[in-house]
Amino acid sequence: MESYFYEAFEDLSRLAPGSDSSTSKVATLVKKSTNNMKILDIGCGNGVHTLLLADLYPNARIIAVDTHQPYIDELLCRVERLGLEERIQVHNQSMLALDFPHEYFDLIWAEGSIYIIGFQQGLSEWKALLKPGGQLVCSEISWLHSSPSSASRSFWEEGYPEINTVANKVSQITENGYEYCFSYVLPYEDWTEHYYEPLARKLDEMTELYIDVPEALEVIGMIQMEIELFHDHPNDYSYVFYGMQKMKKKAVN
Repeated sequence: MESYFYEAFEDLSRLAPGSDSSTSKVATLVKKSTNNMKILDIGCGNGVHTLLLADLYPNARIIAVDTHQPYIDELLCRVERLGLEERIQVHNQSMLALDFPHEYFDLIWAEGSIYIIGFQQGLSEWKALLKPGGQLVCSEISWLHSSPSSASRSFWEEGYPEINTVANKVSQITENGYEYCFSYVLPYEDWTEHYYEPLARKLDEMTELYIDVPEALEVIGMIQMEIELFHDHPNDYSYVFYGMQKMKKKAVN
């Protein structure tokens, strides 16, 4: 079934809700700590936001990690084609076992990926990789109000039990020893125009291709259920970007 899931996302520019506009807007909220930032892009996927970060931070050096080799190969080809080999490194490495030096990065970026490790575990484990004053930016599925529909609650609490309100996510950020900097809710079109509409077209193609393959149809049905849920309850939840800063070390008298 996993192969059909990946096939559903083949050739899509976005592998999760989002847009170039939102990525760029959020990046402008990040305080540039140095002209030569070291950035870690965790769960880079096909590299759409990796390459945007390279444009937005033209002097930065970026390490991008993912575990799906076809995505890595695709990003490596794009990096080579754009002549960015000296600025972007791409590794097949799990976010569950990052082995980079402590206090090495100025910025950690995890767009649509922190759910894999879990919000609080990601915040806790990745903090050691940030320099004092370094920043972590991640997008996380969150309730937009405290009374979502029963359909939304049933779907998301089963699929991702860590889902919570924005206010509670902010509390978790400070409890993990960060200074909360900002949040940014993805707009409606980041779900529809930039993600679900091209995904739905791909699902229609797969339905015709695999009309007699039950496993493929099961995967297609699960993804279609998610799309329908959002269209029915778009005000219940969204991906929310959270920006936070690792506390600087206090001077010793």
